[in-house]
Amino acid sequence: MGQHSLTRGVGVFSSREAEVGLCRSFVESCGKGFARSQMRRFESYVQTLHSLVDEVSSNRRGSSSEKLIASLDGQPGSELRRLVPLRTRRRAGAFFTGRDLAKRVVGRHRTIIEDGVTCDPACGAGDLLVAAAEHLPVSDDLVTTLRAWSERLRGFDIHEEFVEATKLRLVLAALSRGARSSRTSSARLVNELRGIKTRSGVAEPLNDVDLVLLNPPYGSRVAPSGCTWATGKVSEAATFVQRLVDGFADGTQLAAILPDVLRTGSRYARWREYVGRRMTRTGLELVGVFDQWADVDVFLFHAMKDDSNQGEGDSRWWAQSLAATHVRDKFAIHVGAVVPHRDPHSGDRYKYIDARALSRQKTYDVANAGSRLFNRRTFKPPFVVIRRTSRPDEARRAVGTLITGNDEVAVENHLLVAEPRTGGVNDCKELLRVLSMNSTNAWLNERIRCRHLTVGAVGDIPWA
Repeated sequence: MGQHSLTRGVGVFSSREAEVGLCRSFVESCGKGFARSQMRRFESYVQTLHSLVDEVSSNRRGSSSEKLIASLDGQPGSELRRLVPLRTRRRAGAFFTGRDLAKRVVGRHRTIIEDGVTCDPACGAGDLLVAAAEHLPVSDDLVTTLRAWSERLRGFDIHEEFVEATKLRLVLAALSRGARSSRTSSARLVNELRGIKTRSGVAEPLNDVDLVLLNPPYGSRVAPSGCTWATGKVSEAATFVQRLVDGFADGTQLAAILPDVLRTGSRYARWREYVGRRMTRTGLELVGVFDQWADVDVFLFHAMKDDSNQGEGDSRWWAQSLAATHVRDKFAIHVGAVVPHRDPHSGDRYKYIDARALSRQKTYDVANAGSRLFNRRTFKPPFVVIRRTSRPDEARRAVGTLITGNDEVAVENHLLVAEPRTGGVNDCKELLRVLSMNSTNAWLNERIRCRHLTVGAVGDIPWA
């Protein structure tokens, strides 16, 4: 069937493709415009930083010492939360690192910071750069110090309010360490930090820096054209890291704070392989929850660009169990096939179980279950279902129920299904015992800190 076409500058699209694409672009541009207008509320805090720089540099230090300390220790994050709505912060991926975590990120890279060029391509209000500057020398003269730092520090962000805050906080960091100003205005002082700019951190390759510090945006976006490791919506942190790594020169080091889903999520196995073929991992540290306002577990990723590393990348970014037997050896693990609010009620009628019906019962006979029409994969008891929703702070990460009965069962996709390979109901009972062990809980807290258990994580559980 023929279709009308619409030409718009760079190509020819079907009328339907053009309509969808233009609508999506319009919605996205409106959303970004709204987020940027909301983000400008942060400008009022930037003005307080200007005033503080003028106050401190004029040697009126007695009245401003507490404010100086606060400006370098978590205050930008609290002001962002006060001034900008959570929805806007999430849309912009704006969650500031904080002093303690920033110092943890840069601590192992002190020598590189002292001798090389350090860049934060998503600098926000500059927490990572302020932490890096603690390892740079300070002279008596403030302008001389800032000019020296400008040779060592670079930072980028798309929000000009954040970039201005980063510069002002670096000025305050130098003042806090004894640099003195001859009453130079804050506006002139920030101009000395020429490497801190308003632009995208991935607009150009970072092939002339020694160390990249990174707390990337944590939102989601459609995988870019030509992406080889995923399609559809993916973590923006993953695409940001990929674009950075592609532009690194050999030997560039990366110290990044990344969401745990990139370390352990099944969907990001190919991303880990992609990065692993380009970078040699030099360290990986579990952090836990980013902070009390951003409920996401993160890890620290330390790596070095290695152009000689052309082998197959490792997708297992977690400690490997040395057990002789694992759950996957005794059970085939699947995700329940029913998507309740999407799958049509069509096909044959089957018994049906979802997470709410089980109420943490240890055994459930499908004779007591309801039913529904379904036309895809079902399962025959006995088997064990495990709730996918799981948080690291829960007393039990893997809550299982033995499913018994004679009827084929349709299972909701919020449950994992563990089918015994040979052992039948006895192996199912043994699996429940393994899942309830404290050692299993501790192991899962190291293996995966996402909010959902995966087929791979459950299959990797040591069979104790």
